[in-house]
Amino acid sequence: MRMVFFSNDRVEIERVSQELTGAAIPCEIHEGVAFKRKVAHRPEAEVWIQHDRDLHRAFMLCVQRGIGFAKRETDPPDTDSWSTTVAA
Repeated sequence: MRMVFFSNDRVEIERVSQELTGAAIPCEIHEGVAFKRKVAHRPEAEVWIQHDRDLHRAFMLCVQRGIGFAKRETDPPDTDSWSTTVAA
């Protein structure tokens, strides 16, 4: 078994699991440890594939779909503030 993704965003965990299952890559969701934070704490969850031989396919699926570790930002980065910081 190999872990392919972890997050405290339960929706993203479920999406990764569903996409992998839909691609015939058997996987499991394992509950992780809750880290105490000042604002709130939510337990992390992990997506594990059952067969090591599926690891490459699982990673490629995440990249193709833009999910899990390959999730793309929904808002573009603020390049103006970045260039100002770098130039200073």
